[in-house]
Amino acid sequence: MEPAITFRFSDLPLELAFLILKYAAEPTFSHKENYDENPYADAISLCRVSRLVRRTVLPELLHTVSLRRCHSLRMFANALLMQQAYAETKSDLFFDYTSAVRRVWISHNDFAELRLHDAEVKKHMTSLLPVLLAAPALAIDWFSLNLLVQTVQAAWTSRADLDVDDRHSPFPVRTQILTITARGLATNWNIFKHIRKGSVFLASIPHLTYLGEGAGFPDVSRGLISPEVPLRAWMQDIPWAYMKNLQTFSVAYPHLDAPYDLVTYIESGLDFHVERLTVNVPLFKKDPASFPWVTPPFPVTNPGERSIRSDGVSFKVTHDRVKFWQYFFTWEKVWACGLTE
Repeated sequence: MEPAITFRFSDLPLELAFLILKYAAEPTFSHKENYDENPYADAISLCRVSRLVRRTVLPELLHTVSLRRCHSLRMFANALLMQQAYAETKSDLFFDYTSAVRRVWISHNDFAELRLHDAEVKKHMTSLLPVLLAAPALAIDWFSLNLLVQTVQAAWTSRADLDVDDRHSPFPVRTQILTITARGLATNWNIFKHIRKGSVFLASIPHLTYLGEGAGFPDVSRGLISPEVPLRAWMQDIPWAYMKNLQTFSVAYPHLDAPYDLVTYIESGLDFHVERLTVNVPLFKKDPASFPWVTPPFPVTNPGERSIRSDGVSFKVTHDRVKFWQYFFTWEKVWACGLTE
């Protein structure tokens, strides 16, 4: 038997070593992973190896940022302030987070805690603002969205006050997909009820997505009802007149296309595909009364397929399955894997 070939990592070509480091640093966000373990742990450990390795792996670490608790929000805001200090002292440790962060998730389960630390959360939101506005994809709960809209509006007002000639120039918002992460039927239907409608942030959003849990969508998956039925209340909540740049409105939900064990779904969860229903907003706004909703027989989209059933409505079902647990489910991993886009 021939002896195994061994080599040192330092003997690898530099380009290959960098590729390995980037791959090792990338959080997988697999829905099968236990999130009690930090998905960023490997990347953080690699950042301690050297300044060169740190600069190599930081873009992978920062590509998708998940802020699930007030503590996470505070820690990330402190990291941004630290980078600002590094920039002022021209330190080699400075890294421009806004150039690396592409996707941000902000969601909290304990809204009582958020309200208790309202002033602190607002301060952190101000620190995060440059990164949030630069990220093409933002998933956020309704409470944090309200704070973000207020923060953006305050920044816009200050900008206009400082420079009258700049008052009508576009606000630097690069968000392409705004995803609402709120849970519960009543909350989902009233996302914008207490949020300022005439904001420059909402006016700039081209694509809006809800993460759906409501009744009716299983019947849409099976082709039993028109998608208009479960969407009606959701669409009444959207401030169409103020979201002037909106092109699509989507809802992602479990694709329940076959009989399933409801008890198992409630007690331990089941694996389902993810379906996304998308509405053409300009066509809908043109004449809601004559919008071409799908007519009977209603469509059923198979896993891994995308179907356009009318000029205004399309469906897409993922090839991969995700574990849904009716009362203890979070969309974070599904979103982080890109299955809702």
